[in-house]
Amino acid sequence: MEFTITLIISTFIISVCALLHLYGAYKDQKWLFYIFKPVTTLAIASLCWYLAPELSDYVWLILLGLLLSTLGDIFLMLPKDRFIPGLLSFLVAHVAYIIAFSMQLELTYTWALITPLILVAALYLTLLWSSLAEMKAPVFVYMSIIVIMAWVSGERYFGLDSSASLYAFIGAIVFLFSDATLAFDRFKKQFHSAYGVIIVSYYLAQYFIALSVI
Repeated sequence: MEFTITLIISTFIISVCALLHLYGAYKDQKWLFYIFKPVTTLAIASLCWYLAPELSDYVWLILLGLLLSTLGDIFLMLPKDRFIPGLLSFLVAHVAYIIAFSMQLELTYTWALITPLILVAALYLTLLWSSLAEMKAPVFVYMSIIVIMAWVSGERYFGLDSSASLYAFIGAIVFLFSDATLAFDRFKKQFHSAYGVIIVSYYLAQYFIALSVI
């Protein structure tokens, strides 16, 4: 009962922080925007810490990924564009997640999972390619890493078939969607609701990945 209540309260706090950040973004309330973007990710990291039955290597890697993501949040929200440092922060965060998802798992190659991921990534990269200019190589590397993260999380779920591994898989797929939306908005065509879609899916992704430590 205590666990459930804490989870509900924590989820409510995370949701409120995320909504305050979004309100700040769309209503030009800069102090809300700047404070609650990293605070929301740190709240998710705190929930992850609480949920973990023990501080295993898996938990430490997930926490590292969340903290690196917080750093990426800070880089991406600065008034002067820090897109490359932000990209690198998230890239290393994804590597931490990949290592975590690979633990206690004999990796297999489920082509029913790999093939759609590669096809969707290739089609999406083709769509963006002409708009990427000097960002072609960084975006290609980043997309490759996040596709690998989605694949490994899927293999983990198929191999372990547990609630925790399902949460990780959901988080990785939602993260892929969030970053794809970010790339489209930044490099192809901006649209008003993009930031809301990006940030909601981003926090959902991190939330589900945090739940995978249960």
